[in-house]
Amino acid sequence: MKKQKNDEIRSPVRENYEKDAVSGSAGCGCRCKAIQPAQPEAPSGETKETPATSKVLNVDLLVINLDTCKRCIPTGDQLRTAVQLLKPVAEALGIELQHHEIVVQTPAEAKMNALLSSPSIRINGRDIAQDIRESVCESCGDLTNNNTSIDCREWHYRGKVFPYAPLPLLIEAIMGAMLNINEMVLVVPAPLKELPENLQRYFDNRKEGKGDSSCCG
Repeated sequence: MKKQKNDEIRSPVRENYEKDAVSGSAGCGCRCKAIQPAQPEAPSGETKETPATSKVLNVDLLVINLDTCKRCIPTGDQLRTAVQLLKPVAEALGIELQHHEIVVQTPAEAKMNALLSSPSIRINGRDIAQDIRESVCESCGDLTNNNTSIDCREWHYRGKVFPYAPLPLLIEAIMGAMLNINEMVLVVPAPLKELPENLQRYFDNRKEGKGDSSCCG
C-alpha cells in the first residue's frame, strides 16, 4: 500500500489550526489563548491615543425630608424615573448621567448646600427652576412642633401648577442639558450666609428625631 503524501495527512489539530488561521486567531488547537502580537511603541515625542472620557452630567435632588413629605417623595420618584428613561440616550451621546439624592438635616447642611427651597433639582449645580414658588405643605408642617406653617416648592409647567415635579418637565430639563453638554460646566453654588426664613422656621421648630433621612447617591 502506498504511503499517503504529507499534504494529505489531516489531523483534528491541523484542521483547528487552519480554521483559526482563516478567522485570524491561529492557535495550537487547545484551550489556551493565542499569543497576541505586541503593540508597537509610539515614536519618540509622540503619545499613544487614549479612549475619550465620557462627559458627566450630575442630576441632584435636594430635600428636607424623604420619609413623609408629600412633595419631596413624589418629586424624587419622578426624577428617578426620568434618569432611568434617559440613561440609554445619555450613553449613546457619550454622557455619564449621575444621580444623587441629598437630604439636608441641619441648618448648617442647608447653608452648605445653598438650599433655597425644598425640593430642589440641580443639573451640574444649576437649579432647573430659577423662578422659585412655594405654598403650604401640611406634611412638612406635621414634622414641627405646634404644626408650624411650612412651605414647600410647587412646580409651574405649561400653564399648570403641580405639587411635585412632573415627569415631562424633568425629561425636558435633562434632555436640554445633554444636548448642550459642552455648555454645562459644573458649578458649585456658594454657601448661604443665612437661610430663607421658611427653612429656618422649619429647622427651629422641627420635632426631635423627625426628618432624619439618610443621604444616598
